[in-house]
Amino acid sequence: MPYDRADNDYKTILNMDSDEYIQSFDPRLRPYLQCLISKQSLFGLQGQIQIIQGASGYGYARENFGRCQILIPYAMQNLTWEIIFDLCNVKEPPDIIFDPEDDDFHPPLESIHSFICWDWRDKESLAALIMELIQHYRDYHFQRACENGILKQHLKSLQKEDQRNYQIMFDRTERGDGCATVLIEMDVDISDLPPCFTEENLGKNSAVLLMSVPYPEATKVQSQLHLSPAVERAFGGSTNLRIPSFQSNMLMGDYYSNIRQLLKNQVQVICVGFEKRKDYISAFLSHFESSVLEYDFQNFKKIVLLLEWNDFFFTFTVELPLYFPTEHPTFVFKSVYHNHNRKPYTERHVNFPYSPRWNGNEMAKRAGAYILESIKSFQMASVTNADK
Repeated sequence: MPYDRADNDYKTILNMDSDEYIQSFDPRLRPYLQCLISKQSLFGLQGQIQIIQGASGYGYARENFGRCQILIPYAMQNLTWEIIFDLCNVKEPPDIIFDPEDDDFHPPLESIHSFICWDWRDKESLAALIMELIQHYRDYHFQRACENGILKQHLKSLQKEDQRNYQIMFDRTERGDGCATVLIEMDVDISDLPPCFTEENLGKNSAVLLMSVPYPEATKVQSQLHLSPAVERAFGGSTNLRIPSFQSNMLMGDYYSNIRQLLKNQVQVICVGFEKRKDYISAFLSHFESSVLEYDFQNFKKIVLLLEWNDFFFTFTVELPLYFPTEHPTFVFKSVYHNHNRKPYTERHVNFPYSPRWNGNEMAKRAGAYILESIKSFQMASVTNADK
């Protein structure tokens, strides 16, 4: 029996919480939907499957929904699939209507195990069916994209990867042009990082590589890399990771391998930077032991000294960047006497003798020498620029 998507029995349920809207369905269907929502991690999707509308079956009470629309995030787009149960016989698998744009998507039912062997007593049956259909949907777009020779080479180079980790979307207009989008999720191992980088529970450690290829020329590949919140925090923000451009003679599989290696290298760079900052702070504690006001003993990113020169007291702060020693430190002079715009007069110095090859002791000695070279001019400037 055909069903009309615009049927007035549909009730939008986006503003309800999951428990509330699942209770709107027929009691025999609720376990399927609860499992579908709770098994999100098995789908490998960038986002959450949502039940966006529910409707009663024909001839049934409106409060007992027997069909619904689900929103599936896929390759940076959203699929809207309609699931229809026969409330007269819930032992049978549901009918599923796909997006109108995919009217030529006809998955082979005879090869869909969760459909052929539907077990109405197993609450995971619906989740398993949706998972299989998503896999067939990816294969459907794979076959469409492979009609182009260049795209076929790109996609074949990715086939050694776990198919659950990537998604393909091939959009083509009536004029024949369009775009192929490939989304690949990869785990990022940050277990080697010091605990201070991973102590917050921000979810899974992963990155998503998005590659887009215009059709039909398929000659230029555009790429983006999205980090999960946990990895982005560990890397000090997404702007600290610069991905290479996609070279014209490269395949997607090769580029994906390069990005994986880049992420591994980034973890090692951060580990090295942490040890170098720790060594730097330790050297300052040794050289300026009696003058230390405070220092960062977790991340080793800052140390503050209280110093005196010719009865002029000031603080000297060293700020160490995440990617130290490749990125040089910043020296901050601050007067304890004079205000400028109602704040302590401050100077930030970034141009001073520095080499990332120096060890911590050498850097501490050089910093001490720079303080003596700069303090007289800083004292004069603090007096000259002080608020009147």
